[in-house]
Order: sequence, then C-alpha cells, then structure tokens
Amino acid sequence: MPRPNESSPELLARVPLFEDLSPDELRRIADVARLRTFAEGECLFEIGEPGTSLFIVTAGTVQVLHPNRAANFQLARIGPGEFIGEMSLLDDSPRSATARAICDVEALVLDKADFHALVEARPDVALHLLAVMSRRMRQADEHISGLNSQAVRDPVTGLLNRLAFEQRLEEEAARARRYGGSFSLILIDLDDLQDVNTTHGERVGDAILAWVGRLLNEHTRASDVPFRYEQDSFTILCPWTASDVATRVAGRLATLVAEAKPPVEPNLSVTLTYGTATCPDHAREGQALYHQAQRTLLASRARVR
Repeated sequence: MPRPNESSPELLARVPLFEDLSPDELRRIADVARLRTFAEGECLFEIGEPGTSLFIVTAGTVQVLHPNRAANFQLARIGPGEFIGEMSLLDDSPRSATARAICDVEALVLDKADFHALVEARPDVALHLLAVMSRRMRQADEHISGLNSQAVRDPVTGLLNRLAFEQRLEEEAARARRYGGSFSLILIDLDDLQDVNTTHGERVGDAILAWVGRLLNEHTRASDVPFRYEQDSFTILCPWTASDVATRVAGRLATLVAEAKPPVEPNLSVTLTYGTATCPDHAREGQALYHQAQRTLLASRARVR
C-alpha cells in the first residue's frame, strides 16, 4: 500500500520509469495523470485493446495474464509503485496481455498525449524510457524462456507444480515485506492416498489426484492459486487474505472433497487434512511461512488420530 500521506510526486519518484526525473518534472507528470479506481476482478485493460495509457499502481495488486497460457496463469504481479502498459506511450500496438485487479486497486493513469508533451520538453526522458523498457523486455524474455523450458504444470492434475509454487511464494513474501498487506498459505494432504495406490493401483490414485486438482481449480476464489506440491499434497496461495478467511476456505474445501465422490472404481471416499499460515502474522519469509503451515497441518492430523 502507499505510505501514509504519500503524494503522487513522491510515489512517482519510486517508479523506475521516472527515478531520474527532477521534483518539478515529477510534479508535472502528477498534474496530468488521472487517479482511477478498479474493483476486484475488473480489468485495467485486456489483450487486443488499443494501448493509450500507462498505469502506475498506487494501491492494491494487479495480475498480468500471459496470453499464451491458461487464463489463470499469472505472468507477473504489479504492486504499489510499479507500472504497466509503458509500450502504449511509444506506439499504437494493441495490448499484448491482460491486466486485472485481484483486489481493489488505485492507479495513476498517464495518457500518451500528455507523455508526448513531456518528451518534447525533455528528450532525455524518452531515452531513459527506452533504456528501462529494454531491461524489462529482456527480463520478460528470460522469464518466458524459463517457463517454456521448465515443467511448470503438473501433468497429472494440470495445476502449477512445486517449482512454480516456490517461486510464487517468494514473490508474495517479498511483495508483502515491501508494500505491506497480508497473504495466506494453505497446505493440503490427501489422507491414505498411498494405501489407495497399494490396494487399487496408481492409475486409481492418479485419477483421484486429477479429480482433486479439478475441485481446487473450480472451487477456489479467482485470486487464489492452487499448486500440486508433492505426491499427495497441494498448496494454495491466497493473496490479500487474513488468517480466519484462509481457515474458512480450507475448511470448505475439506468438506467439499469429503462429501463428493471421485469418478473411480471401486467406490472410494477421499478426505484431506489441511494447515494454514498467514504473512505477516506467523512469518514474513516464504519458507518460514510454509513450515508454519506444515506444523499446523501436522497438529491437525495428530488431533484426528
């Protein structure tokens, strides 16, 4: 979130795109930028739309959706002090991605015409912009290449895998430390899946895993991201989610799985055990938060036994 009483020029000074500008130039940009609000789930822009504005996030978080992957795959998240849509200031190309608010968002919007007027007065601003954009494009290319070369999706469930989870967990923890706010982590273990594999075969076990993966995908909130972590365990990252809300979400999923029946023969029941942890309430580092959720899960399992 923005710092208390932080003005638009002070916020712009923290944006890499404008970090070399003078206070007077920052005030000039702030004067022509419009403050807009976006409700949770609302798009700042969608892929294919004409690009006419740069968005500088002042509050909340925006997810950037990769156009070549599933709709819920987030290529990046943009938080306060970060920007998106800079290509629209230079050319008339359509948007190459979709930007969606995953909570209530405020953003300063700088239109192309106003930016061009600034560039005419300060040509060095254009050179600075090109340098920043070049770095961002290189980083995006490296990130996309890494996603293509790594198996980021689990082949059995279709969910993002452990590698993707660990990367995203560290990103969420770093963002929370930098900007404040909270997020929660849910760990889920399927009970007795190894016994199912031994008694009925791994084909049945995989069918159960795929079924649970579908349930997690279909019955979590739009902002929540489920992962398959290990053989019989899953994780869910819940941005901007307090501890009590995460516990309710996990409990609802446990009830759903217990009451439904997996599409396998023979007729089997599936139950799960879960644990939760919330940043910053329980930990601020990603791995520490994971271990806290794991301790909660183990305590829950011990109480059942």
